[in-house]
Amino acid sequence: KVWELIRHKVNPVAACPRDVEDLKKRWRDLKRRDRSKLCRLSQGCGPPGPAAALGLLLAPEEMPPAAAPPG
Repeated sequence: KVWELIRHKVNPVAACPRDVEDLKKRWRDLKRRDRSKLCRLSQGCGPPGPAAALGLLLAPEEMPPAAAPPG
């Protein structure tokens, strides 16, 4: 029921409609991506600055303009 509710909330604003199985796969992929980024962050050399931390935790399109890497 919860996944159906999520599907009804996501599909009106999504670029392409997704069924429940697609949403579950996307959720697993996002969790895996974030875990990987957090792992890289924790294995870094010294404490990263705020922009570096944002670069590891957010996709480029999610980053604020001031913190976005050049290029």
